[in-house]
Amino acid sequence: MKSATAFSNGPLQRLVLENLSDIIVSTDLEFRIQSWNHVAEEFYGIPSAKAIGKQLKDLVSLSYRCVTRKEAIEALRTKKKWQGEVSFPSPTGETCYFLHTVKYITDEDGREIGILAVGRNITDQKKAEEKLAKSEQFYRALIANSLEVILLLNAAGEITFSSPSVKDLLGYEVHEAMGTNGFGYIHPDDLAWAIQSFEKEIEESPEIKFIIIRLRKKSGEWLWCMVRGHNLLKAPQLQSIAIYIHDDTPRKLATDALKESEKRFRKLMHELQTGVLLMDAEGKIVMVNNEAARIFELTEAQMVGYKAPELCADAIHEDGRPFLLSERPIFMAVQTRYRVKDVVMGIWNKRRKERRWLLINADPIEDSDGRLQSVISTFTDITERKKLERKSIAEKIAYQRQIAQATIDGQEKERIEMGRELHDNVGQQLTSIKLFLDLAKTSANDETRKLLETALKSVSNVIDEVRFMSRSLVPPTLKDLGLVESVNDLIESLRTTQPLLGFELTYTDLDEDHLPENKKLALFRIVQEQLNNVLKYARAQNVAIALCCSSGQILLEIKDDGLGFDLGNVRRGLGLSNIINRSELLGGRVEINTAPGKGCSVKVWLPHSAMSVAE
Repeated sequence: MKSATAFSNGPLQRLVLENLSDIIVSTDLEFRIQSWNHVAEEFYGIPSAKAIGKQLKDLVSLSYRCVTRKEAIEALRTKKKWQGEVSFPSPTGETCYFLHTVKYITDEDGREIGILAVGRNITDQKKAEEKLAKSEQFYRALIANSLEVILLLNAAGEITFSSPSVKDLLGYEVHEAMGTNGFGYIHPDDLAWAIQSFEKEIEESPEIKFIIIRLRKKSGEWLWCMVRGHNLLKAPQLQSIAIYIHDDTPRKLATDALKESEKRFRKLMHELQTGVLLMDAEGKIVMVNNEAARIFELTEAQMVGYKAPELCADAIHEDGRPFLLSERPIFMAVQTRYRVKDVVMGIWNKRRKERRWLLINADPIEDSDGRLQSVISTFTDITERKKLERKSIAEKIAYQRQIAQATIDGQEKERIEMGRELHDNVGQQLTSIKLFLDLAKTSANDETRKLLETALKSVSNVIDEVRFMSRSLVPPTLKDLGLVESVNDLIESLRTTQPLLGFELTYTDLDEDHLPENKKLALFRIVQEQLNNVLKYARAQNVAIALCCSSGQILLEIKDDGLGFDLGNVRRGLGLSNIINRSELLGGRVEINTAPGKGCSVKVWLPHSAMSVAE
């Protein structure tokens, strides 16, 4: 008869124990450990020497699955064998799972002499089972709590599976839906479309990802639903078409509300007395209202799809400059992403052959991510307003010209009166004084004669000065000799008083016979004013005066080589004002070019034909 100790310590048994991957523990009938292999040492974390002689329950905290330790021992005693799962913490803290088989050790006579426990490591298997169970539990919960209804249909359309959410969405219990044909729930008007989509899914060539159809609820109401299909006929466990049904009512209501809102928006937009263009992110017109079509004299169909610059290629600013693309309101709104307001643009109407003036705004519209979605441009036809403005401006200009003409007429009247007064009164008195001085000279002594000669010389100088002033104020040669000879006469008079100043007068293609008297007088006075400025301020050595006629205009240029001045800083005195006023009164313009040390050039352009003050 062999003892338990002999079994445990025999060389053969020891070799077997040391080479197995299972936990092997042998005890006596009182559960005191007799042997403890290296696998037990590894998983329990207790060396064999410390385990021998002690009870297992005092060394390791085992958790029994489905039974208690007492029930396991009772099963061993009655059935001579117990098998079950146990778990315990490893030395690393990880929970280990083992399948233990426990039975009695008997001797050759069949007497029970000990207990043998063999534990197989099933930790990986248990973890995989737990993971699978959790996954299955997760997907079951996902399906059970899904807001979507999930159905499995066979190729004939019969429902073979339904998720519990079918009750929440359509009101049917799961068992009520099972075995029925899915197409029986579809609205008659949507049935053909649904069958066609189902057949396409079976053929694995769906044309669309989902369809929007109406499904009958248990209450008899129709519910708008979004339905998607997924062909799983080749999946071994399913062999079905998976159908996913989602309540589309909120989206449908929102879509209907959006359509109604868009309808109201379009109606309102078309009733506006302001032109409206709606463009996409690329600048193409997608919507036009009636007023915009009226302004451009096109139909909505003719405008949609085009870009705004294509509709108004010929566009100008108020000052006549062409509108560059980068200056246009819509382009600026796209580039800056800011609103562009109150831009005045004149566009050419080819049909009417006239320019229409628009007051334009442009607003960029961005989505929630800040990307440009569209641009809306509003514009008002202000052509009539511009015409009234031009009329008002013309009236103001006419009024200003009347004032200027009255001022000049007053100046001319004063000049004539002063000239006549100097010639007829002062001149005559000075001549009389000179005669009396000549008479006194004949009877005077030598000393007095010398004084009289000095007085006579002074009186003669004053008489010459008075004559010069009189001729300046009232040019007697302008009507008789004409403009050129009058200017030449003026130059000759100045040469006597300004012998160091050189003068040059040139004229080409000047037809004085057809030149109105008021323009001759204006040009003569302008020459006088500028020569007076030269004598006062320029310190010039040479003055050149040129008159010519070209392209229906008369050009007068007066150029000197004097000190010049800074045109931006100089105060516009009476001389320059008179020059500008006289030219503008006759529809002309003035250009002054000068700089310190560079002399001065004054150019005056006047239209050749006679013009009224209103023009």
